[in-house]
Amino acid sequence: MCGEEEAVTEPNPTSCVDLPTPPAAKVGETWRIWLLLFIGAALLYALTASRGVQWQDPGANILRVATGEWINPLGLALSHPLHHILALLAAAPGLLETALAVTLVSAFTGALAVANTYGAAMALTQRRLPAVYAALSLAVAQTFWQMATIAETYTLTAALFAAECWCLALFLRGGRSRYLLAALFLNGLGISNHLLAVLSTPVLVAVVVYCLRARRIAWRELALAAALWLIGTLPYSALVATHLVRSGDVVGTLHSALFGHAYAGAVLNASIQPRVLMISFGFLGLSFPSLLLPLAIHGIVRSFRGALPRPLAFALLVELLLHAGFVLRYNIVDQNTFFLPMFTLLCMFGGMGLSGVLAWSPGAKRKVVLVASLVTLVWTPAVGALAPTIIRRSGVLDSIVRNKPYRDDYTYLFIPWSIADDSADRLSRKAVELAGDDGLIVMEDSMASFAVRYRVIESGKTQIVVASAKDEAALTAAIAAGKPIVLVPLDTDQPATPLPAGQWQRADQLYIWQSE
Repeated sequence: MCGEEEAVTEPNPTSCVDLPTPPAAKVGETWRIWLLLFIGAALLYALTASRGVQWQDPGANILRVATGEWINPLGLALSHPLHHILALLAAAPGLLETALAVTLVSAFTGALAVANTYGAAMALTQRRLPAVYAALSLAVAQTFWQMATIAETYTLTAALFAAECWCLALFLRGGRSRYLLAALFLNGLGISNHLLAVLSTPVLVAVVVYCLRARRIAWRELALAAALWLIGTLPYSALVATHLVRSGDVVGTLHSALFGHAYAGAVLNASIQPRVLMISFGFLGLSFPSLLLPLAIHGIVRSFRGALPRPLAFALLVELLLHAGFVLRYNIVDQNTFFLPMFTLLCMFGGMGLSGVLAWSPGAKRKVVLVASLVTLVWTPAVGALAPTIIRRSGVLDSIVRNKPYRDDYTYLFIPWSIADDSADRLSRKAVELAGDDGLIVMEDSMASFAVRYRVIESGKTQIVVASAKDEAALTAAIAAGKPIVLVPLDTDQPATPLPAGQWQRADQLYIWQSE
């Protein structure tokens, strides 16, 4: 499966048939390193994970587990059934608060992604040191670390994608067809988690067609490959089919399944905006303030100069271009969260680059690059820790930073370890406390409503009503009934909700209604 530190015979770059077999691998040692990386990353992410409920989509993911809601109100495409199943299983024993249990799914799948990246890089390079470097580069990348410590779906996406690349590398380096079948099954599972995995499907189809023509796989295996892919997609395809049967709306179901209810324009957007591009490169630099990116470029060049079989080099480069092309023109607020498959590939290519450096003749140049690679990898977490202070002082984001209750946007956006930000949890607890047993909580910020609704359920105060600030009827009814009314403002210092009679009185960073 994987090789030793020694140099290996380069494969025929134009074929994936009858490739030279790598040196005999110490499979047990490979899996021991895989396990060590998994355990280490799991501990890192579990210890630095957010302990409570969170803003935006993570809050929605937690709320859906607490309510047992399978379909996201924003559409089928945002329902992520595989992640939802794992989250339900994590919360089912009741040993941890639901919010933490769901977040730990991200921590453990993040660790799995790190370990699988090592496996894929090992299959590509046949060298342990570059493979470990690739895995650790991903592990400490700012965006990846952050996604591993909140209740998001993207580390599971990365874990399945890295395993898919691992299987593809093993197959195209001369392995048995079972590796290609496994890659297709993993791609199906990836689709069941997040539609980002669809970007990899055409590449796998192209590999299947190529290897059929090259007689690397038999025609009878084509049906098995399709069946395994479909089985992998079942958590999602079954959810879509069930919704179709219940609704009877073919067009609406397909639109919801492909885009959700609100994101078709962003998904189909064909232009790259300079602002989005600048933000993308900013997060890329923040995640990899090391030699990873130059090494990745070197690794891509080496891949096409015989270090990899040509079909494998093309497959991985096309994957990188597809994911980069998608995310760089995807104009949404949390665009950087979609970077993880691209980051995973960059780390694999970075491992290829470092493997090339190790092949240089011993000398000062080789030593300097190796030392610099290690030093810049080690300082990556320090850059993440200092980023909020540096960016705050620069003032470049002053025009877009928001004054949300309890939240420091610089910490929220840039600190990799999400245990540093408990703003949504504090907000939700304070709102429920002020609302008493049967009050009304008025939400100006929809991105905080998931956290507040979750806290209402978790506290057992089911008589509390959570309503949008646009719901004038709910506000009027609560005033008439004399119930406590709490306002969660969009801006801590400037509540915008009008009052029919009375005034808002500040309570910490929220507001309560007082009659005139």
